[in-house]
Amino acid sequence: MLDNLLHPYSLIFFASFVFGIISPQCHNRRKMMALKFSGDTLAGIYLCLMGGTSGGCAAFIAGTGALAQALTPHHMLKKTVVLRLSIAIILSVASIYFSYKTPLDLLPISMVIICRFGELQTQSQRIRLVYWLTCFPWMAYHFLNGFYLPFISCILGSISL
Repeated sequence: MLDNLLHPYSLIFFASFVFGIISPQCHNRRKMMALKFSGDTLAGIYLCLMGGTSGGCAAFIAGTGALAQALTPHHMLKKTVVLRLSIAIILSVASIYFSYKTPLDLLPISMVIICRFGELQTQSQRIRLVYWLTCFPWMAYHFLNGFYLPFISCILGSISL
């Protein structure tokens, strides 16, 4: 655990953590998604650098989805659902193909797909509920892979929701 705190990549993680804690607290959907994009992208970089390729790919896919949500005007959300979901599923299948090593690698990818459906909601409270529900499989992934900083951040994130 102490090695994780002292690792130079921890700065990337801590920046991701700050964005991850702040984003669900926003009441504006677009602002929430923009901050989520920043946090997910940094989390993906951190996980890839630490050896968690499937988690990193899942975080990048989540970040891409959050960016698409942030850039999509509210009145266009329903019109672009099929396109956004199709892209997320294609990226998820490609991620599984390239990063799968153990069945544990399926957890982050499946949680990303569930979050894509949750982020289709227009009410921020429903989005927070989906985030809370998907925290637990992410916790299992981080703990079982020895990524203790992200594990602790998932605990704190679930409490903050």
